[in-house]
Amino acid sequence: MRNLSSLITVVVLSLSSFAAVGCATSGSEDEYSESEGEASLAGKFTMWQSTDGQWRFNLKSGNGAVLLSSEAYTSRTGAINGILSVQENGVDPTQYQVRQTQTGYNVHLLAGNHESISFSQVYSTKSSATRAVGSSVRAVTSYLDKREANTTGARVDVLQGDSGQFRFNFFARNGQVVLSSEAYTTAAAAFNGAFAVQTEGQNTASYSLKENSAGGFYFTVQALNGQIVGVSQQYTTRASAQDGMTALQTLLPAINVL
Repeated sequence: MRNLSSLITVVVLSLSSFAAVGCATSGSEDEYSESEGEASLAGKFTMWQSTDGQWRFNLKSGNGAVLLSSEAYTSRTGAINGILSVQENGVDPTQYQVRQTQTGYNVHLLAGNHESISFSQVYSTKSSATRAVGSSVRAVTSYLDKREANTTGARVDVLQGDSGQFRFNFFARNGQVVLSSEAYTTAAAAFNGAFAVQTEGQNTASYSLKENSAGGFYFTVQALNGQIVGVSQQYTTRASAQDGMTALQTLLPAINVL
């Protein structure tokens, strides 16, 4: 099983992922089959807030088929923590259980404490559910491989420091850090902060341009509650700091956070 600290630099879920997408439900297909597209493309996660205010996520195959769905979470941070748990446990086939239901069989992915993190649709045969386990493992593994290989260009990385705390950095297309965070005690909280930057950072009113004690300039991004969630690098001129703000606003819609 991969160690969580080695997975923290992954990046998923653009803002478009917050649109409601379907949860896994009872399926009518008698057999599960993995298409060529599913096997060759990386898996992905989608996360959204439902009309009831609850947060949920799906694991999808490379062709977009829903493999696993989560229970409802009361906060985005809770859903993010669930996704990170799927990433940590979902690469290990022994963490999956095929369970019989009243109408067939479904798959549950278990955390280290043996609690269910996510579950599949209901399949009519046990063999179909068993094959879905293999597809889920491949989806998580391919997702992580793709994200771990993404070390250049515009992106956001969440890193754990020697102190055990987590910080995120937003990178421009040239690979330069343009915005950094404060320290967070958990990876999920750091990712939640990065989502706040992506959401609020597209609004010009969320930025504040400031002058430092040495006569240089920098900018900050504030969340809706007024808390500063990101601080830029230092610039020698006000104009260059303003250019940095504009560049970040342009990049944010296209950057995947988790």
